[in-house]
Amino acid sequence: MASDFTESHPGRETRLLILVVGVAVVVLLLLAQWRFPGADLSVGTPNAAPLAGLAARATFDEMADTMADVINRVSPLTIAVPLGPAPPDPPSQPAGRAGSIAAPAPRPDGPPPQPTSWTLAVRVRRDVALLHVPAGMRPLDQGAATIDILAHDPLRQIVLLRVAPSNVAPDTLTASVRTFPGLTYVAAITATSVGPTVQPVFVGRSDTVADPLWSHGLVPASVGPGLMPGTLVFSLNSRFVGLVVTGAEGPMVVPAPALETLLQAIESPGSPAR
Repeated sequence: MASDFTESHPGRETRLLILVVGVAVVVLLLLAQWRFPGADLSVGTPNAAPLAGLAARATFDEMADTMADVINRVSPLTIAVPLGPAPPDPPSQPAGRAGSIAAPAPRPDGPPPQPTSWTLAVRVRRDVALLHVPAGMRPLDQGAATIDILAHDPLRQIVLLRVAPSNVAPDTLTASVRTFPGLTYVAAITATSVGPTVQPVFVGRSDTVADPLWSHGLVPASVGPGLMPGTLVFSLNSRFVGLVVTGAEGPMVVPAPALETLLQAIESPGSPAR
């Protein structure tokens, strides 16, 4: 009889231990429900990549969207123009004075030359576009489309073209940026054979340099990498800032007000271009 009692004693203690543990668990659950009545004890799955919005890629994507918006707005204001070598000037032709507007040179006979580069003309009137043409170059015809040169200023390397009328933006110059921005990003619009393309450019200092050929101060193109002659500069809200030309001290950005003053002088009744 004593041996049977000894063998059953461990089994009873085990059952008592399990009972105590079970009661403790129930009591803890009741206390938890009383302490946190609205708590959700279900297991949740954490969101993937919770810091993805802080990654640098998001900033690049935003800049890409901005550039895409700028090029969509600016493209109707620009015209891609092919350039080729200009024929030599006749020996008897006198040198132009500062600010003079030369008449368009006659086109040479023979097959049309092939373009060696492309540039962009920006619409400044419904049917007039302005572009930078480097020395020794001239606009070329594009197949059946004949280039109609209204005026050529060889000193400033500016050419006015007659283009197909458009009401897209007749006030490109009057609605332009009046003060060249500094310490900000701008959109640099350049030409390809299939149309304009765009690059974001950070502009540092924007100190101006006086030039007797222009009514307003010019900004050295070195303030922004990639600002080469012929580049059109627009703000990120698609307003015209200026045109990069070849200056005496290197590439310079001609601000929109200076181009507007030049255009008004060309269109004045006493201008040789009329």
